[in-house]
Amino acid sequence: MFRKSLAVIVSVVILFTVLLTSVGAAVEFKGEISDYPVIMVAGYSSSELDLVDENGAQNRIWGVDMDSILDRVINRIYDLGKGLVLTAKGDAEYLGKVLGEEIEKELECMKINDDGSSKYNIQVENTAIEETNMAYILENNLPLEYINEDKISYEIAKYVGEENMFFYTNDWRQSVYDCATGLDRYIEMVKEYTGKDKVNIIAVSHGGQVSAVYLSLFGYKQDVDNAVLTVPAIGGAGMACDALTGDVAVDEYMLVYYIEHGFEVDGKYEWLVKAQQLGFLDNVVKAAVPYIQNVIGNWGSIWDFIPLDYYEELKSEHLDPVENAPIIEKSDMVHYEIMANFHENLQKCRNEYGVNVSIIAGTGVPCVTGLRENADGLIRTEDSTGAVCAPLGQRFNDGYKGLGTMCNNPEHDHVSPSFEVDASTSYLPENTWYVEELFHGMTFHDAFSKSLALKMLLTDEISDVHSNPEYPQFHMSTNKNNGVFIKFNNSDEGYLSSRDSYIIVKNLSDKYPVKVTSITFSGGELVAQTMGLSTIQPGEEAIVKVRGKLPEISDALVQVKVNYEMQNNTTSPIGEKIFGFKLDNGTPVEYDANNPYTAADYVIGFENVVDDNVNDILISTGVAEIVSFIYDWFIALMNQLGVGRFLK
Repeated sequence: MFRKSLAVIVSVVILFTVLLTSVGAAVEFKGEISDYPVIMVAGYSSSELDLVDENGAQNRIWGVDMDSILDRVINRIYDLGKGLVLTAKGDAEYLGKVLGEEIEKELECMKINDDGSSKYNIQVENTAIEETNMAYILENNLPLEYINEDKISYEIAKYVGEENMFFYTNDWRQSVYDCATGLDRYIEMVKEYTGKDKVNIIAVSHGGQVSAVYLSLFGYKQDVDNAVLTVPAIGGAGMACDALTGDVAVDEYMLVYYIEHGFEVDGKYEWLVKAQQLGFLDNVVKAAVPYIQNVIGNWGSIWDFIPLDYYEELKSEHLDPVENAPIIEKSDMVHYEIMANFHENLQKCRNEYGVNVSIIAGTGVPCVTGLRENADGLIRTEDSTGAVCAPLGQRFNDGYKGLGTMCNNPEHDHVSPSFEVDASTSYLPENTWYVEELFHGMTFHDAFSKSLALKMLLTDEISDVHSNPEYPQFHMSTNKNNGVFIKFNNSDEGYLSSRDSYIIVKNLSDKYPVKVTSITFSGGELVAQTMGLSTIQPGEEAIVKVRGKLPEISDALVQVKVNYEMQNNTTSPIGEKIFGFKLDNGTPVEYDANNPYTAADYVIGFENVVDDNVNDILISTGVAEIVSFIYDWFIALMNQLGVGRFLK
C-alpha cells in the first residue's frame, strides 16, 4: 500500500540482479486520438505532503529520506542487533517492536486526530494547476516527483502532448469522499486551463477508488469522456484489513514473484525463498503493526479501504463511537451510500451520462499479506471489479455459467477460462477486462493491458469486451517474466475445441531463446509433439502440433502445462507455466450446484505422484522444480512415443 516504502524493499531485493526496463514498443492506433486533456489520478501516496510551520515554511514529510532512515539505524544499532540475535533464536517480537517504534517516530507528522482532522499542519506540495501540468513541470525544472505514475504518464504524453497531461494531487490520508470532491474541482480547473469541455481520466489503484466515487457523485455533469480505471481499489483494499487486524502472513514467494513482474525479469527467482523457512518475518511484522496502527488508525482513506464485508466488525473494534464520530459518519456514508451502489452508479455513468468507464484488473494471485483471496497481489479481484470469485485454490465446477446478476445474456460468457472469476456479477460486465497474473500497479508492464488501456483512454476503437477479438475479457499476462504464452490455432483465446490442431507458443523474453521441452494436459487425452521442436528466438512464435481426443463437451476445464528451457540464462535456466482453457466441443456440462467448487490445482506433475513428505523434502532442499521438470519431460516423451498409456 505504501508505494514508496515498497519501492525501497524492491530495490534492495534485486539491486544486483536486474535493471528497470523501458516501456517497450509503441501502440498502433486505428481510431482517431482524442484531443481532450488527460488527468492521471495516481495510486496511494503519490502526492507530496509538506509540514507547514508557524512561519509558513514548508518541509516535505512524505517520501523516502535515506539520511533519516540511516540516522535511525545508527541510533538504534544496539537494539537492532539484539533483535536480530533474538529473532535467530525464535523470538522476533523484540525486533518488530524496535522497527515499529522507529516507523511511528518517522511518520509522526502523518497522524490524524480522533475527530479526523490532521494533527499537524500538512499541505499538499503542488496544488496550483500549472504545477500539475507535465509541460510546465519539465519547462520549469520542478521536482520530477510531480509526474505521478511516470512510466504510464510519459507514454500517454507521447500521444497527447506534455501540455495535455495533468496530475491530480490530494491529501491521500483523508477520506476518499474528500479526494473525489477535490477531483471534481480539479477537473473544472483543467477544463478552464485548456479550454476543453471534457477530460479523459487514467486512474491507478487508490486513484481508481477516487475516480469511481467521483463518477458516482458527479458523473451526471458529463465532464469526462473516457475513464480507464486500472487495478482499481474501487471496493477497498485487503491490505487495509491486514493493517488494522494485525493478521499478517507475508507470502515471500508471491512477493518475489511480484518484484520479478515489476522489473520484468527474464527468469524465475521465487524458488529461492520457497525452499527457505521465512515464517519469522510474519512475527516481526505482527509485532510492528500496533505502532503502524498508531499512525494510520484514524486515516479516513484507510477506513474507506476496508471492504464492505469487513467494515462493521473492524469499525466496532477500532473506532470509538463518540471520539471518532466524524470519521465514522463520513466512512459510513462512503460505504453505505456510495460503495454499496457502485454497480448501479457506474452503469448509470455509461448508459445515461455517456461516460465511457472501463476497468482493467489483475487476478489469479493471492495478496502478499494476510488475506488469502483471489487478487492482484494487493487488491482483491472482487473489490477491483465487483465480480464473484471462487475461493483461492479452488474454482467453480465444470458447467458453471455465472450468477448473471448484472448480465444474464446467454450469449455472453462472463466466466473465466480458469473457472475462477464470474464477471457476470461485476460493476461493468461488458467493460471490465481481467488479466491473470497482472500484478498490482503493473498495467504498463504487460503489452496487452498497456495497449488496451491506451486504446480505451485515447480512442473509441474498443467499445466493450466483445468488440475486438484481440482484446478478450480474460487474458493471461504477457509480462516477460512469465516466459511463454500459448493459445490454440482455431479457437478464441482461452478456449479449446476439436477444430484446433496445434498450439501457438510465444517466447515472451526479449533477450533469451526458449526451448519447449514438454507440454502436458489435464482434462483431455492430448499429446503435444515437442520432439524436434526448434528453439524459439526472443519475441518469436512456434507451432506445436497436437494429436489426440477431446471430450465432446463444453464448459469444462482443460489445463495445459508448458515446461521450457531459457537458454543462456544461467540464473534461471528452466521454467514452467500453466494455462487454463475452456472446452467448447459439444454438449454443455451440467453444473452441480450442490458441489459448486473443486480444486484449481494442476493434477499432472511429480508432486501429485509422490508422498507429501517426499515432496516437502524436495521443496526444502530446493530441487523440487528440477525433479518435476525431468518428470514432466519423461511423461511427455513417453506419450509422444505412444507408450505413455502403459505408465498409468
